[in-house]
Amino acid sequence: MPSSSTSSSTGGVGNLRSPRRRRRNQPKDLPVTPPESQGSILWTILLIGLVFCLADVAYILHYVDAQQQQQQQLEQQQSNGGVTAANSGSGGAHQHHPVVVAAAPEKAGGTNPFNPVDPGSGLSMAEYRSMDRQLFRHDQEINHKANDELKELEEQQKLNVVPIVPLTDEEWATIQVEKKHFLDMFKAAKLKVEDLDADTLRELPTWKEVTDLYGDEPRIFGLDQCEVFQKHSDPAEHFVSTAGTFNSGTNLMAELLIANCHMQDRMTKYGATNRGVRWQVPWGKHTPPGDDEFRLSHKTLKDANVDASNILPSVTIRDPYVWMNSMCRHEYAAHWHHDPDGHCPNLIPNEQDMVSDFAKFIKEGQPVKVNVKYNGFWRHHDSLIGMWNDWYREYWENASFSKIIVRYEDLIFHPQKVTAAVCHCAGGSLKKDGHFEYVLNSAKKGASAHGPMELRTGFIKAIIKYGKATHRSDKYTEKDLEYAKQHLDPEMMEFFQYKHPDELASSR
Repeated sequence: MPSSSTSSSTGGVGNLRSPRRRRRNQPKDLPVTPPESQGSILWTILLIGLVFCLADVAYILHYVDAQQQQQQQLEQQQSNGGVTAANSGSGGAHQHHPVVVAAAPEKAGGTNPFNPVDPGSGLSMAEYRSMDRQLFRHDQEINHKANDELKELEEQQKLNVVPIVPLTDEEWATIQVEKKHFLDMFKAAKLKVEDLDADTLRELPTWKEVTDLYGDEPRIFGLDQCEVFQKHSDPAEHFVSTAGTFNSGTNLMAELLIANCHMQDRMTKYGATNRGVRWQVPWGKHTPPGDDEFRLSHKTLKDANVDASNILPSVTIRDPYVWMNSMCRHEYAAHWHHDPDGHCPNLIPNEQDMVSDFAKFIKEGQPVKVNVKYNGFWRHHDSLIGMWNDWYREYWENASFSKIIVRYEDLIFHPQKVTAAVCHCAGGSLKKDGHFEYVLNSAKKGASAHGPMELRTGFIKAIIKYGKATHRSDKYTEKDLEYAKQHLDPEMMEFFQYKHPDELASSR
């Protein structure tokens, strides 16, 4: 019948798909029964683990039994006389690391390799083991102590920690007289003298040492040009800025001006945040000014819209003997053949230079030439001294624009006087509150210090470093010094009161 046929066919398909339906329709909360194969694998793993455990127990019992038998044999041999130290021909000296030595022979010509005891020592196994543990602990204590001492020594060398001897009353009285200038500066800079350690106070130069080097007042070139600059255009458009060759203290000059100088006309016109102090001149602080065309057109990216004629450059110059030492440590864009760890400054080559890797590029008895790469051009100089002369001569001789040249040393020993002079020359004034901000670069004494927590600022370090003639010319040979005296620009040397080493020595 049609109905039966249809039912049978439909039922067949339904029977084939019924298992899938049953799984789909099965309630989710019914437990799932693991297959029988999984249970058999689990029992196999457990059985294997049990076998290994039994094997370990058997091995341990066997090892303990063997050790007991060996100890009984040893005690029996010792009770029967054993082998004495005299018979063995050995003093029985003990070493920390147990060594396998001969015990009583088990057979003719044989030894017991399992016995680490010198049979002539007369010690039982238990006594030997106790002594060995004590020696081992003793060795550990010695090693730990040695390691601790080594670490302490390394830390002392790393930190250069030296016990500080307190100042005597006599020393403090002398410091108050001979170093009063610096004590007054510290007070003005809000540095507490009691926070300085005794060694720092001892290392400070006396004021006489400073004046012997650089005189007792700042030396500033260009003060006669101040009025010309102030009147040449709208004062509200004027800036004061910094310039100087590499390693000449331009950053310190900029920081002092930024912290203390206000160009009031500009602030009135453009707001209190426009104080008229720029980090560098538009043509680049380390770049020589060249002629007027170059100075007015050659500009850094940030100063593209600044009129160079509205800038008063405050140019920093530095003691050439100290400056050349700094160039050996940080060459910047200057290139010359030298060994920074050997003869440098090498104005005239010495024997070491003539056998160096660069010997073929220099001539005996002739100055070592210096080439400097600036943005877009090179400058060539006869020597490092030639570089110093040539760079500052471009500012010194160019009368077409106003500029002021100050000594880096005066920024250290007379910071307030110099900052005020530069600011006033540009048409500005120091802050109205009358408080002068020193650039301290404060830092706790660290790796090069005597004590870990005493105060020593970059400001104080500079006073100590540049306030004495010590080591100023140590790295120069006699030929270097002779060449320097002959070729350093005499006009600038005289104006800035920079003395040659032999002149300084004769004045003492």
